[in-house]
Amino acid sequence: MEPSRQFSFRLPKSLVDRVEQCADGIRESGFEVTRADIVRLLLNHALDSTQCNLNRLLRLPPTKKTRS
Repeated sequence: MEPSRQFSFRLPKSLVDRVEQCADGIRESGFEVTRADIVRLLLNHALDSTQCNLNRLLRLPPTKKTRS
């Protein structure tokens, strides 16, 4: 298992509620998960799927690169 570090931050209530809803749905499938488990899963998925590309993160249309 990879070593972990503690990382704390504040989230708006509406986002915490969404994380809780996600956790509840997974728990209904028979898995025991914590909010931290869900945040790790979602963060990992977001990083993998967007590759930190700003257009993907903000759901903007791709931009055309101009040649110099």
